[in-house]
Amino acid sequence: MGAEGRRFESCYPDFLIQKKMEYQFAQSLEEAEKIISEKEAVLIFFSDESCNVGDALAPKLQKLLKEKFPLINFLEINVQLIPEARGKFNIFVIPSVLVYFDGRESIRMARHINISELESQLNRIYSLMFS
Repeated sequence: MGAEGRRFESCYPDFLIQKKMEYQFAQSLEEAEKIISEKEAVLIFFSDESCNVGDALAPKLQKLLKEKFPLINFLEINVQLIPEARGKFNIFVIPSVLVYFDGRESIRMARHINISELESQLNRIYSLMFS
């Protein structure tokens, strides 16, 4: 049976799975800050138009959240469109990932982002927050 035919089995209760991961693309720094303060959990993916690695990584991150961490919202910030985001979030390389839980930065990864390592770190915090 191919990957498409497999049913996702979750260790989380159905009422948590009902919520869907939201994908948002920040139009301003203020919008990004508002999302971080209003949502319980947000993964911020920092990209720019010249980053081919980011183009390949974004769908993998979205899939990870959708399948295993549905209560974490996905927010993409293009640092070419919002250059002040680099200073606000201390972003020195692209791609970068920051994860916020309850408005606090909990995970930071940059340049060489290992999906398995990120999943492991997310699982630890996610299970504490949403179990």
